[in-house]
Amino acid sequence: MMNVKTKALIFNLLCFGFLFLIIKTIIGTFLQLSYIPLIAFSGLLASVFSPKFLVEKGKLYVKIPLFKDPREL
Repeated sequence: MMNVKTKALIFNLLCFGFLFLIIKTIIGTFLQLSYIPLIAFSGLLASVFSPKFLVEKGKLYVKIPLFKDPREL
């Protein structure tokens, strides 16, 4: 069984990576940007809009952007 902190880290990385690829693809198809600004802007948007997985008192919580309170998983 995996540690709860390890699960939170893996979920954070997967959500960020998934959103990064989707945002990069969408921006890349509609705007003609060079590679570095495209990657930087995609990383910024993905870090803002990706859900954050938190561990508090041994329980896993998810903080969804644009919602105030974290929810327990």
